[in-house]
Amino acid sequence: MSAFTLDAMGGLWARRMDKRRAGLDVDWSDIAREATPELIASARDVWTRSAFSEYASGAAFAQIAAHLLAAHAPIDLIAAAGDFVGDEMFHAELASRVAMALGGATPLEVDYAKLARPPEGEGALLRAAELVVRSCCVGESLTVPILKQSRRTAGSRTIEAVISRILRDEAQHAELGWWFLDWADLTDRDRAHLGAIAGATIRSFTALFGRDCARSEGLGALPCARFDGTFLDAVANDVVAPLAERGIVVADADVAELRSAVA
Repeated sequence: MSAFTLDAMGGLWARRMDKRRAGLDVDWSDIAREATPELIASARDVWTRSAFSEYASGAAFAQIAAHLLAAHAPIDLIAAAGDFVGDEMFHAELASRVAMALGGATPLEVDYAKLARPPEGEGALLRAAELVVRSCCVGESLTVPILKQSRRTAGSRTIEAVISRILRDEAQHAELGWWFLDWADLTDRDRAHLGAIAGATIRSFTALFGRDCARSEGLGALPCARFDGTFLDAVANDVVAPLAERGIVVADADVAELRSAVA
């Protein structure tokens, strides 16, 4: 395990990020003018974890791009997946800047060797589909409604602007998954495997409900009641239902396990 930190080279390489930074005009000094110390502490933790989550998503999309190439997927989908790595690095930068503007990131130990789990399926197409289902159809699809809820209760123009910028990209990241599944020529056996993968990914989020919740909302932090309801609705409406429309069925037991962790 290592302490989570971010670094940048600057110069020529920093300029490659400028197109993503364009149009985001925020006042970092005005990020939490009227917030309570308790809310600021919760928000610092949320944004520190968000920075790492975005960093890990970058690793996931790098892996997806490589497997889409191996599966001979449409070149525009491959290009999008590769470009999404840059999106996620920018999101990690934004999240870290929010944490610093709130008083500094909180300590976070991570295992860089386990950023992205390799696929288990047989054949290039199924391996690519497994990664896409895990990261796009489940992970990113669940992120979008949480971000929308966080934006509604941000209580800070700066954080609202940051969330809006991240949200614009994350919606496309989720959409790539559905476009890929609609293109892929999958067998019934493949779909059954992907249903199990989606279910296992959903179950993995039970860890989210074992943490201490924010006692108030704002600055990107959500109290348990708000987070839990939004998340569970998203599982049903934004993940399980559209997967089922494509013949990929998530077992009821997988969703029930998640709900039992919330209860």
